[in-house]
Amino acid sequence: MTELREETKECGNYVQLLEVVRAGQEAVTIANVYDQKYRGERPAQKADWERILRKGRVVIAGDMNAHGSLWNPGVRKRSNATYWEDMIRKHELVIWNSEEATWAGPGAKNHSIIDLTLSTAAISLNWSLVDGEATGSDHEVLLWELLGGGEGEPSKVITAWDVSGWVTKGKTGEEQKKAEEKAEEAREMFTHLLGQEEGLNDESTATQVDQAALTLRRAMTETLDRHGKLRRWCTRSKRWWTDELRELRKILGKARRGREWDEVREAKRNQRREIRKAKRKCWNTFLSQAKGNEVWAATRHTSERLDKTGVALREGEGPLLEGHEEREKGILATHFPQSPGDEGEAGEPAGGEAFQRVDEDLVGILLGRAANSSAPGEDKINAGILKIFWRWGQEHIVSLVRACIWLGHHPDIWTGLAIVRPARPGPAVF
Repeated sequence: MTELREETKECGNYVQLLEVVRAGQEAVTIANVYDQKYRGERPAQKADWERILRKGRVVIAGDMNAHGSLWNPGVRKRSNATYWEDMIRKHELVIWNSEEATWAGPGAKNHSIIDLTLSTAAISLNWSLVDGEATGSDHEVLLWELLGGGEGEPSKVITAWDVSGWVTKGKTGEEQKKAEEKAEEAREMFTHLLGQEEGLNDESTATQVDQAALTLRRAMTETLDRHGKLRRWCTRSKRWWTDELRELRKILGKARRGREWDEVREAKRNQRREIRKAKRKCWNTFLSQAKGNEVWAATRHTSERLDKTGVALREGEGPLLEGHEEREKGILATHFPQSPGDEGEAGEPAGGEAFQRVDEDLVGILLGRAANSSAPGEDKINAGILKIFWRWGQEHIVSLVRACIWLGHHPDIWTGLAIVRPARPGPAVF
């Protein structure tokens, strides 16, 4: 977030201009306005608004102290409204206010809407007036949030890959034929990229394992780039998104394409009300269905906690292992063979013969048990996508897993490894 001063140097503190850049999206300029007469002038109106609005994605919010029919059809007497009405018409700004009064101070005999939230057409907001908030002001609290990169536009942050076009299950006729063709094209590209790397064996080093893991990921990501589709976060990714909102979005899009700005404003108001309704329904449904401590489920993923649960562990005859880090090191040192390193000779396994059990059947069974949406990692390749590539590169994947267990090595490009020691009743067999 950066404060822009050049455009507001003539108006003191009556306009504060901020440029906000969200990850993977275009910058948004936010103007905080207090339009009050001072020494016969209105300093807020001396800002370089032409230059500000040329930035394209602009939100103007604040106390305009203006009574106008453009945002308040029930106004009895217009005052101080001409400047802002002219700006709204000239730049085709969107008025986000509802018909709710924003000021109830002394002398507010009329239905007063003097605090406005305006934006350029490229911006979409979720706007609401918050009732019942105790503040030291006689103005109501206005709450708004920016939705996506525009109305329903996705961000640039990749959340998953869509490979449904390759899947033939449940498809018939021409649709099935197209899916088979796409799958074959993807398979040919993947096997070609993967075939450039020699397979691993029981004499491979940690460096060779890292290179094989990198080659596998590169083959998958390049194949997905060419033949898959990206999924990105957008407003429609929300749990509260409904079919009603989808229809309202179509109406809004039609009005925008036709440049019917009165219809745009009305469509946005309707969509805003429906969003508030959908959010409220989603939250109330969750509260009514949550049992016991389920209502606090999100805190398990958003709050840092010290892990104090689990079975007590000790290494040999030494002291008890405390904390997650000590337990992890103890398990790795005790149950996994040590890596011979890049220079050392690969000899007999130093911790057992578990690596010899790794074959296509075992890896296939374990991969098949994983939920399709699990373990997406930084590359967003989840277990469901990995199952598809497994059919095309079983030998390579098996040799990679086998070498990792043989060397006790976890490739750096993979996500963090978590080894869990399950507690079972009866004899301590793990």
